[in-house]
Amino acid sequence: MKYIDNKRKLGCDVFAELNLIIQNSESNSENSQNILIKLTESLEKILNENLYQAKNDDITRQHGEILKKIISYAISISNLGFGDNYPIIFKLFNILIQIEYTIVQEHIESLWRIILMSRVESIDICIELLKRILEVYAKSCKMDLYIKSFLSVLSNIQIDAHIIMRSPLFCTVILDEFSSKVTSNVPTSQAIEIINLFTSKLFCLPGFFEQSITINKSNKKRKLDENNIIDTKILEPMILLMGKFLKALKISASFKDETEKIFQTIFDRFIYPILSCDYTNKDELLHENLSYVALSLHHALVDISTTYWKNTATSNFMDILFNATLRNPKSILFLNKVRLQHVYQSTSFMKYQYNMNDDSIIILRKLVDSVLLTLKEPESPDITWTGKLVDLNNENFAVANFMIILGDWLDVVSNMCHEHHLALIIRLIINWSIAYSSIDLHHLKEISIGTLCLQHLKSAEFFELKPLRDNFVRVYLEEIFKCFKQIKISNESNKELDIILVIGQQLEGPNMLKNVISCFNESIGTINPVTCFSLTSINKIIKYFNFLHLFPMEYFTKQEINDLSLLTLLVDKWLSLIKIESCDEFLEILKCSILCRSLICKFISYMNRKDDILKKDVSFIIWWISSINMYQTYIVDYNNNNETIQNLFEKFIQITCQVFTLIIRQVLIIFQDNDEFKIDYLNRTVDYFKNLIDSIGESFSKEKDSSNDVIWRFTSEFLKIGIESAESRKQLKTLQLNSDNPVWRSFITLQSVSEKQLIRILSHILDKSIQEIQNSNNSDDLKWKEKLSIEFKYYNNELKTYKICLQYYRLFKNSELEAITEASNVISLLSKFFKITTSMLHASLLEMDDTFDNKVVLKQCITLLSIVIEFIFIINYEFDKDVLLKIFRFVCDLMKIFYNEDPNSELSKELDAMFNSIISKLSNEKYDIIANDILNKLENSSFSVGNNTNDNIIFLINLINTFLCKSNYEQLRKLEKKLPNLLCGIGGIAELINKVKHGIQILRILKFLICHRAFSFQSMDIGLVLSTVISLILPKRQYELSEEQEFKELFEEICYLLCDILMHRREQLYHTIPTFIFIIQTMFHCFKKTQKSFRANFKEVQQKEHQGRYISWWEEHLNNPLPIESAKIFSRLLTTISYSKKSNKSNFNNKAFVKHIPSLLSEYIYIQTKNNILEANIRDTLKNGTYSLLDLCGQFERDMIMVNLDVVGKNLFKNLWIDYNKEWKYVGRG
Repeated sequence: MKYIDNKRKLGCDVFAELNLIIQNSESNSENSQNILIKLTESLEKILNENLYQAKNDDITRQHGEILKKIISYAISISNLGFGDNYPIIFKLFNILIQIEYTIVQEHIESLWRIILMSRVESIDICIELLKRILEVYAKSCKMDLYIKSFLSVLSNIQIDAHIIMRSPLFCTVILDEFSSKVTSNVPTSQAIEIINLFTSKLFCLPGFFEQSITINKSNKKRKLDENNIIDTKILEPMILLMGKFLKALKISASFKDETEKIFQTIFDRFIYPILSCDYTNKDELLHENLSYVALSLHHALVDISTTYWKNTATSNFMDILFNATLRNPKSILFLNKVRLQHVYQSTSFMKYQYNMNDDSIIILRKLVDSVLLTLKEPESPDITWTGKLVDLNNENFAVANFMIILGDWLDVVSNMCHEHHLALIIRLIINWSIAYSSIDLHHLKEISIGTLCLQHLKSAEFFELKPLRDNFVRVYLEEIFKCFKQIKISNESNKELDIILVIGQQLEGPNMLKNVISCFNESIGTINPVTCFSLTSINKIIKYFNFLHLFPMEYFTKQEINDLSLLTLLVDKWLSLIKIESCDEFLEILKCSILCRSLICKFISYMNRKDDILKKDVSFIIWWISSINMYQTYIVDYNNNNETIQNLFEKFIQITCQVFTLIIRQVLIIFQDNDEFKIDYLNRTVDYFKNLIDSIGESFSKEKDSSNDVIWRFTSEFLKIGIESAESRKQLKTLQLNSDNPVWRSFITLQSVSEKQLIRILSHILDKSIQEIQNSNNSDDLKWKEKLSIEFKYYNNELKTYKICLQYYRLFKNSELEAITEASNVISLLSKFFKITTSMLHASLLEMDDTFDNKVVLKQCITLLSIVIEFIFIINYEFDKDVLLKIFRFVCDLMKIFYNEDPNSELSKELDAMFNSIISKLSNEKYDIIANDILNKLENSSFSVGNNTNDNIIFLINLINTFLCKSNYEQLRKLEKKLPNLLCGIGGIAELINKVKHGIQILRILKFLICHRAFSFQSMDIGLVLSTVISLILPKRQYELSEEQEFKELFEEICYLLCDILMHRREQLYHTIPTFIFIIQTMFHCFKKTQKSFRANFKEVQQKEHQGRYISWWEEHLNNPLPIESAKIFSRLLTTISYSKKSNKSNFNNKAFVKHIPSLLSEYIYIQTKNNILEANIRDTLKNGTYSLLDLCGQFERDMIMVNLDVVGKNLFKNLWIDYNKEWKYVGRG
């Protein structure tokens, strides 16, 4: 009670201070804003400390009077109209309503006036206040009072309607909050009263209607009192609020009849009289305003009640809607909404399958046509609309009208309108989407026609509407036809353009296909570009083709895809006729051509019939390949923007290659092998490539031509398709791989020609390179290296093609192609390659200049080496031991160079793949040769090239790991005899490394050996493994630039290795258990944490304690304890020690561990003494491991532990034993 009294006294003091501020405000001239701030601060104190106590006594009444004075003062200040005061006033009212909302409710109308009159720049404070008011009225179930007070203010305030509508009271956030409160807090009985409250305002405005709602003549339509019409500013905000209220209501079934009667009365007495009244020669503005209000209310009522729509949708009312002529944008917008709403409701409730000639359907189509007559384009593409009715005007009406047609009612319009109107909608969508295609929609805050079109194009609804799909391609062709129509038609020099215009007019000419093929049969060399075309027009064409990429191919019919593909083909061809006069024009034409060929790629997947246009003639793909060389000539001319052009041109080649391969694959699949068309198609393609390859042979001794790359690129793709087809059909036994098959004969012919030419080219480049090396008198001269880099740089595609040519040997059982003869050619190339590579390695090129060009020679040599190795295995060529070792050592030398520089580089991965290929395909005899060579490297720890021992060691670790991982089971069984030598070598390497990460790699190799069932370990082998582990963590071992994270990984890898030894080699561990236990004993120190000591001689004491004790590597190098993740792994290792299978041997091995357990547990106790601790979370994590060790301890072992501990240690061990019995042994976990 004393506390309450003190609080009441403190409240009285604060209220007295408030009263004093109010009294002084009347007498002094202090700034009103300062006074309001003081009042707000005091009220905040009252609210935060809960100083106002509502009781039925004099003190409470006095406090209430003071609060009323504050409200009166705030209202009087607001009436002065100072805008700076409004935020403070709103904050003040927000606090007051939390202190005592009933006092604020008494002045709520004044507060509404303040909000409506205010001009607040930041409306956040006002919105917070309005939400608070709504919450108070909703919780007290007084929403009727809220609406009543609000309507009262609207009736009496003298402000224009558009100012009221821009008030925070009508912002989206507050209206949504209002709807939410109505839904959850307005009972049905109160809802009827509120509806009557709205209707009383509608029907009882002074002089607005002739009769009031009290006259019950519901069947007789009321007429407007034309003599006494008042200002209609109240109607728009009131109807908006009424519509929100009605839509948010949850009306129970028992009240539905009553509400339907009210809705009917609203129609009879308000909506119908306004819309049916003749306003000829009268106030037109009044007519527009009233019509807008009536239409918006009718629209809301139809959304709410289907019964209302059925009762009001008479033919008379439909005539009114059809014949209504309005000019105000808002009125027209809602008239269109009501019309489309009626069409939707009518079609939804038609129970029968209607005919479009029925009278009812004709009426509906007339309504839709009347809406579409108002559909117009905005005068400028920059015209936008905020989406709010208050911002709607004549200028942006086109955007709002298009929004309701395209966004809300497109399904209704598209199903009911005439074909010419449907074409208009599609045309608008196409043109405006193209106009806005380069705009980022995410940054646009307002709505425009372009953004509406683009957004709707990405929606599912647009693609699902059948009327749009049926007419889209027709309208699209008409629109693109308009672009090309601007160009003068020439029947001689512009055949492509003539056919494009015919397609645009959608006229099927009798010889169209013949004329199209004739365009592509022209030699690319005879084309003389003379047509001039503006850059703007080219950009527009690009946008039209880019527009098609938005559509999935399922959107079009087969015929439409054929038409569009034909158009795309001709436009791509026509682009080559344009005279290019600038770099920008070239870039735009290249972009357009890429778009065309990308579309062709999409079309091909859906053109799987023999009569598809793209498979009618081979001239299409021949022209595509030829066009690459034609465009390549412009790259030399426009070298200023070289990188952009090169990237775009590479994309152009890639998409052309994709089109080419897709068509060839379809020809192979769709047509039978004996089909004459297929045979002729492939033969003409092969003849084309043969001519190109022959032309290369005539000029290969000259300077390298970049156009040759394109030839080999497409040749390799064609030959690759042949291999894929042969392998797939060989499995199905549907293809005879011999020269009698005409299809296969085509591929063999091209393979033979390509291989011979490539042998000549590669031999020439290798001979030339060797000559350059021999002519170099001074080994330090770098000119020959630069020349080699330039020579080798351009032969990547030749090497790839040669590799594919050699793969054809794999497809034959019989020697139809002379494999042995070819083998001699391959070995000849290999010997030349060895000479070049040896020179490159001895020159230490990579160390002297680390640039890409200097790696080109080695890169190409690696490619050639992989080709040679693969071919040798294809033909099972038998080479002797020296050749095998020579190849293997070359591969290793190359791997070392690139691995030490970047193990993840492309070349390193390619060499790894080559190494894996060698290992996986070796016979047992040859595998022994390679294995012995690797073991010799381990013993010698040196390579044939380079003197950097550290690099050699690093690579040797990687080599061993790769060698072991890629060997199969049988090969590893062969290696078992050499296991001791291998382990000794690995141990020797472990002593030489200087980085933790290399130690981790060694541990993983040992783990692989331990786990693999191909190896049988002896006790000596396990000893070698453990000695390697100890060498990695010797106290004097120093690692370079090591981090705590690396120490953590090293610790965990050791845990994994020891755990695997226990799981897989427990029996062989018997004689080396002391070493095993010693390693684990040192690892306990990874988790201890040293406490700070305030003893002056702490360091001296610590040194004395450490004398005679082994200091582990972990203690020397770890600054912080390892985390819980490492403790979990270590605990699992300790648990594995006591793990036993149900066998006598396992029990015997466990007994062997028992006598060593005391040393482990003693170490565990020791790390918690001598100023060291284990953190609680680490100790809890290690519990399972320590408890499992205690499972193995008997009384003798426990006595041994106690003997070795001091007083602190003994207490710790006793506590551990108690916890073990409580948490482990006697709960069934032990």
